[in-house]
Amino acid sequence: PLDSKVEAFKKDLRKRVRGDLHTDEMSRGLYATDASIYQMFPVAVFLPLDEEDVKAAVKTAYEHGIPILPRGGGTSLGGQAVGAALVLDFSKYMNKLLELNLEESWVRVQPGMVRDELNVMLAEHGLHLSIDPATANRANVGGMIGNNSSGTKSIIYGKMVDQVLEAKVLLANGELMEYKELSPEEYEEKK
Repeated sequence: PLDSKVEAFKKDLRKRVRGDLHTDEMSRGLYATDASIYQMFPVAVFLPLDEEDVKAAVKTAYEHGIPILPRGGGTSLGGQAVGAALVLDFSKYMNKLLELNLEESWVRVQPGMVRDELNVMLAEHGLHLSIDPATANRANVGGMIGNNSSGTKSIIYGKMVDQVLEAKVLLANGELMEYKELSPEEYEEKK
């Protein structure tokens, strides 16, 4: 029964998404490990083209009872990037710098943006993302947020939680949330 559930999910997903969907054993095998000692084959691997593709994939997984697992560089040391789930890999298409605000010194990026690539762009303006994990040349910002990455300079600059101003988050049930600091008035209005 589990195999038929998974096959129905894959078939339905293929109809609803536009990005790269990989269900073959070799592709799944490539995503069965991360930088940890763990190995677990995903149900399928999906590389979404954009936010709409992510929404369609998450909604389909939710409807079929399939777990989701966001992933980028796979640099997690504790096995966070592996699991029997639909792996969403943001590193191929959703890896852009969307906005740079020089006046306020902040950026808006997609989750697949590599930390070192971001810092090359920011260096032109005398800025940098101060979080410095050992895997910075392949660590994705989305994963750094999810893992609350830090690094050797965390005693000076803090961890990712200290660097993120706001986040747009798609929950497993497909609900879109925006998290940011609110003034007391904004909180009362939202409540």
